[in-house]
Amino acid sequence: MDDLQPKPLRVLHVVGGMDRGGAETMIMNFYRKIDRTKIQFDFLCMKRGEHHYDEEIRSLGGRIIHIDPPKSVGIIKHIYDMMRVMRKYGPFIAIHAHTQFHSGIVAFAAFLAGIRKRICHSHTTSDMSTNNILRRLYFRIMRVLIRIFATKMLACSNEAGAFLFGTSSMKSGNVFIFQNAIDLSKYELLSEKNAIELKHLLNLPIESIILGHVGRFSQPKNHKFLVQLMKYVKANSLNIFLVLVGDGELRRDIENIVKVEELNEYIKFLGIREDIPELMNMFDVFIMPSLYEGLPVVLVEAQAAGTPCIVSDRISREVDFGLNLIEFVSLDAPVEEWVDKIVKRAGTKLKNFSKIREAYKKRKFDVDEVVKEIEKIYMD
Repeated sequence: MDDLQPKPLRVLHVVGGMDRGGAETMIMNFYRKIDRTKIQFDFLCMKRGEHHYDEEIRSLGGRIIHIDPPKSVGIIKHIYDMMRVMRKYGPFIAIHAHTQFHSGIVAFAAFLAGIRKRICHSHTTSDMSTNNILRRLYFRIMRVLIRIFATKMLACSNEAGAFLFGTSSMKSGNVFIFQNAIDLSKYELLSEKNAIELKHLLNLPIESIILGHVGRFSQPKNHKFLVQLMKYVKANSLNIFLVLVGDGELRRDIENIVKVEELNEYIKFLGIREDIPELMNMFDVFIMPSLYEGLPVVLVEAQAAGTPCIVSDRISREVDFGLNLIEFVSLDAPVEEWVDKIVKRAGTKLKNFSKIREAYKKRKFDVDEVVKEIEKIYMD
């Protein structure tokens, strides 16, 4: 009888690797909610090995296919490898690329492979190497490829759209702002009691200010700033503890700096966690001193828990949902200004969940609502 059931249409998501990053978390939020009898996701990854979401992807019926990045094999073979995957594992109703400027190459390969829907999706607002002449030339060429071969351009914010697709594309209305929606049901029943229980479990002092950060240990996240902040906390004997959630290439470096500065007592490294809603609920204040961001999913998650957030002024203002939970601070401001704001915002959690839900639905950040839009994009 199962053979008589129509097979779901398949969408190929192109990513680096399915670790717990903002874009990857967004994809998984949609994947869990989408009608998988109608649409299935597969993943073309350029980082080999096992990644955070791989096991869950397989359990949901998705396939994970690896190819080498262009730096390893050259651009021509890379394009050939993508075309081969698209033809071998298809048919695909759409290709959805999340690899920033590289998505121009993905759209071109998908066009050559005969795939009708070619979606490029922007998730950030900057690049650490934009001052490099060759890098800027690469950006310009990729923007041309995207404009020619992408059939749909998506972005998590207006700033992210302008960065990848150019201001002219934004002004022409060709870019669709697609929210980094989350599952609000995971936050609705969380309470202060849950927060206290988790503090006990993690051996965190109940009467202290628990400062939280969730993010990959990479240069844009600016973990070194957090270390400097905690040096000030220690020097002034303040009752503040920092919890760092995540992993990444710079984690070992940050751990070493923390050890040298004798801050181990003040900073706890939790690694990758599955209980993000519970952690956001536990944090008294969430902090994000990023050098640049698109529209960070973690700030969407923090506000869903009613947690006040102190963030850098490099982050898109679009992340502020009007709940009086986001405060922007310049990275040029002295550390003590950041600490002063943290102390003032501790104890100011928003406990009115109906107000939170209303704000999220108004801005289309409730995944139950947004998943209907993504299904329409793929099916139309």
